Amino acid sequence: MSIGSVDSAIRKIRTVIKEWDDVDLGNWREDQTRYALIDPIIRALGWDTSEPKECYPEFPRPYPERRADYCLFGTPNVEAIGTYTVAPVVIIESKAYPGILDEVVTQLQSYVEAEPVMGNGVGVITDGGEWWIYDISKEGDFAGKLAVKVDIRTGSRRASAQVLHEWLSRAGI
Repeated sequence: MSIGSVDSAIRKIRTVIKEWDDVDLGNWREDQTRYALIDPIIRALGWDTSEPKECYPEFPRPYPERRADYCLFGTPNVEAIGTYTVAPVVIIESKAYPGILDEVVTQLQSYVEAEPVMGNGVGVITDGGEWWIYDISKEGDFAGKLAVKVDIRTGSRRASAQVLHEWLSRAGI
């Protein structure tokens, strides 16, 4: 998919957030956040959210019997549900909008570190509005792997779309 597709998804998400706030529907739940704010971005980046060999939601993690919200696989090489032959190239941990993303850094770190062959992948924490992208290939502690923070609610949609596309597009991974 193109940067234009991501820009279009961001435009729609900004509208969804504003409309939600305008009618004062209260706090978002995580499943609502994923469906309305995160899934459209993942799809705009070229990932098929309906194909578990490519986008596996609630992916089982060994620490401690938790599930990563999304694992994205660059090569559809899943042998069977729960068994895979390649590590995910992207692990995404989500929070309900608007989330306090600092609360799940340790959780994302544990998921990434449980993947011994994910050395060149990307870790993401998002509430659909903010996207924190971690470059797993960087040396050092996990905090130092934070590559970029993108807030798609403000500023240039095109600039936000470009950063998300650069780091997370299926074609680029």
